[in-house]
Amino acid sequence: MTFNQRVAVVTGASSGIGYETSLTLARNGFHTYATMRNLQKSKSITEIANTEKLSLQVVQLDVTDDGSVKDTINRIVAEKKRIEVLVNNAGYGLFGSLEDMSVEEIKKTI
Repeated sequence: MTFNQRVAVVTGASSGIGYETSLTLARNGFHTYATMRNLQKSKSITEIANTEKLSLQVVQLDVTDDGSVKDTINRIVAEKKRIEVLVNNAGYGLFGSLEDMSVEEIKKTI
C-alpha cells in the first residue's frame, strides 16, 4: 500500500451489500477495512481478497457497541492516519408489532 492509497471502511461486510461494496472498493484501489460483528463469517471475503491480491482487511466491529466502534476506528486511524470513505451498511432487523416490542429493542434498531 502506498501512502496515497485511499482508505475505506465498510460496516456489515459479512454478507450482502456490505460484502459486495467491500470487494468493489478494494478492486478499485481502496485499502478497504471490511468490518463485521462475527469474524467466523469472513472466510469467503478473505479467500477472494487473497486470491485477487486485494488490499482488504477484515476487522471485528459491532456497531451496537460504542467501545467496539471507538476501538476499531482508533485502530484504523493509527494504522492509516485517515479514513476517506465510510459505508455504514450494518443493519439490524426487528420484526413484529410495535406494541410487542420493548423500548430497548426499538432503541437498538434505531
